Amino acid sequence: MRVGVIGAGPSGLAVAWEIFSRARARELDVQVDVYERAPRAGGNVWTEVADGYRVEQGPEGFLDSEPRTIEIATQLGLADRLVSASDAARNRFLYVKGHLHPVPTGPLGFLRSGILSVPGRLRVFAEPLQPPGTEDDETVLAFATRRMGGEAAQRLVGAMVAGIHAGDPAALSMPAAFPELAAMERRYGSLTRALMATRREARRTGRRAGGPAGPAGRLTSFAGGLRELIEAFVRELGPRVHLSAEAREARWTGDGWRVAVGGTEEVFDRLIVTTPPWHAAALLEDADPNLATPLQDIPWAPVTAVALGFAASDLRGVNLDGFGFLVPAGQGVRLLGCLWSSSIFPGRAPAGRVLLRALVGGARDPEAAGYDDETLLDLVRYDLAVAMGIEAEPSLVRVYRHPRAIPQYTLGHLQRLSTVRDRLERLPGLLLHGNGYRGVALNDSLRLAGEIAEAAIAQ
Repeated sequence: MRVGVIGAGPSGLAVAWEIFSRARARELDVQVDVYERAPRAGGNVWTEVADGYRVEQGPEGFLDSEPRTIEIATQLGLADRLVSASDAARNRFLYVKGHLHPVPTGPLGFLRSGILSVPGRLRVFAEPLQPPGTEDDETVLAFATRRMGGEAAQRLVGAMVAGIHAGDPAALSMPAAFPELAAMERRYGSLTRALMATRREARRTGRRAGGPAGPAGRLTSFAGGLRELIEAFVRELGPRVHLSAEAREARWTGDGWRVAVGGTEEVFDRLIVTTPPWHAAALLEDADPNLATPLQDIPWAPVTAVALGFAASDLRGVNLDGFGFLVPAGQGVRLLGCLWSSSIFPGRAPAGRVLLRALVGGARDPEAAGYDDETLLDLVRYDLAVAMGIEAEPSLVRVYRHPRAIPQYTLGHLQRLSTVRDRLERLPGLLLHGNGYRGVALNDSLRLAGEIAEAAIAQ
């Protein structure tokens, strides 16, 4: 059996490696090949090494709460390369009302926090008294407002949505974007009761209930950055990864999938498309226009990351003891947030240097993500001066543009996925994988890769 995987981002590499590993362990006659149009693998997940800095172009890391990611790293020989976020990264901030406020970690800290007004805080504490929702699908903003009040929804949840999805809480679907939280309300009737139950279970089992990344786990990476994961996948797969090889058209002919790649045509028994839904739609339009339509309907938000390196001596008096800060909408600055990368992981900046990564754009300010480098740098430096008091000249500047950075699971996303599943049942041997469907995080791509690989082998 021959399996073709389109796309060598984390999703494509992971599913190809899962197929390769499982076929080898079971002594199955399976050949897998990965095709990537870019000259390197990894997609948005890559670490640039420049002037002694290690700069992530995409995500900063992954949460250690997903066992499969740690298992994959171990099986790839990277166990001794794993690094956890520093204790300082426990400190997270929100920029609200002209100041950086620590994100409280408990009820007492929340009572004292200036993030919300006194009425806003009291409304949050009334969350257990609110009845569960009745809608099958509702926006994140509607859910959060119903449970915690409008102020907390805009500031706390709005900032969280900016950090995870670069999205608009008034547009994202709660059960699609945050299925665990939606399920908590259904099970416990209250997020507060759900959190208390989760903590009791954590104490009973002895597992960690939280960490520097928040209640879901501790942010983790590799000593050399996330590129180590990509490079390990590529090493394992070897000649099975074909770079600068663009797949332009795929069609089912009754005896296999024929894919135009470069100047040749490849034939596969199974085809796994891991490129973004908009690309998958174009690739598969001739095979099934009714599949292409719901794929095209999944919107994406642009994000541009601006990395700045400074001499630590130029930032004396600036608080960098933390993970960074997020910005809810309507606070007078245009940044989505800023990660204090050299405070999160060791080795991200040379001795005596500091590395920051500012994020611009998202669904709420897509225009800013497309600014030219000079305008973008002016925007970032102005906002960092306002939010953090940084006036120093950076010694390193890197701009990473992601015009389609993060898929937006807007209202109706689950219905679109249902339509996609119905169409896939009519197309033998075709599977879709990637962050456009059931989770935007790196952990989601790696966890679901095994499920997709098993389906490909079993079909």
